[in-house]
Amino acid sequence: MHALQLKSAIGDMVQVRPIREGLATSDRFSLDQETVEPFHIAFRRMVRGLEFDLSEMPIATLGQAIHAGVPIIGLPLPASCRMHHTSILTLPDSDIRGPDDLKGRRVLARSWPQTSGIWIRGLLQTEYGLDLSDIHWIVQEGPHVPQFKDPDFVQLEESEKSLVALLKAGKVDAITGLHGVPEGTRPVISNAREAGAEWFSRTGIFPVNHVLCVHRDVLDANSWLIEEVTELYEKSRKIAHERGDLESSKHGLPSGLELYKAGLEENRKSMQMLVDFSIQQQILPASITLDSLFV
Repeated sequence: MHALQLKSAIGDMVQVRPIREGLATSDRFSLDQETVEPFHIAFRRMVRGLEFDLSEMPIATLGQAIHAGVPIIGLPLPASCRMHHTSILTLPDSDIRGPDDLKGRRVLARSWPQTSGIWIRGLLQTEYGLDLSDIHWIVQEGPHVPQFKDPDFVQLEESEKSLVALLKAGKVDAITGLHGVPEGTRPVISNAREAGAEWFSRTGIFPVNHVLCVHRDVLDANSWLIEEVTELYEKSRKIAHERGDLESSKHGLPSGLELYKAGLEENRKSMQMLVDFSIQQQILPASITLDSLFV
């Protein structure tokens, strides 16, 4: 038994999966891992109840929590990354043939600060010239951090039904925030994977959604954790690489790219864009800086 045991909630993305599987371990601490379903509930439990010592956390929620005084801090270790041109979906027979057809439509997300929604809304603005105020935005729940409220133009319509079920029932015209393209839906953006690859070729950005974060009290008592958790992440990434899980072509990108790198500078361009989008979408205050979110 290690002297230090950390209660943790880490997702199942390929680069951190070896940690969940117990294949990547530390010599200085052990993890008491909790499986949370649906996984986004873990974020709420962390920012509202500090129920974990080490947790995965969306960058926007991390920013809201730190601004609200929640004693957590980010580690620049990407726990979730993906391309987002497929992150807005409609029905196959919809008359929405492209982003411009979203004007005046009802678009549903689980929550406004949900990371994939931030990314796709930012892309709709910067790549396709949409004014977000031309779209009727609906969410199923409020932010994880209770001190924050959604913008006035975002309408809350609570529902126990899934996003896809509400889309198929005709309650909304499009949905955002799902991982993948479920059967019976299609991306609003035509040739979405190709569009994402072209965007990557211009920007060099592989979007980071979530990072790891740690309870401040735990870190203050164990300053060596920064280096040790980083080493654990690198062990996990190495295992994932060796078994082919990190192949960049799986994201529609050129083969052989080195993705999921650790470190703030290695991910600054991506994470800064996400913070900028979050400020523009009234999710984070304009005063917040990327560097203030990480040790």
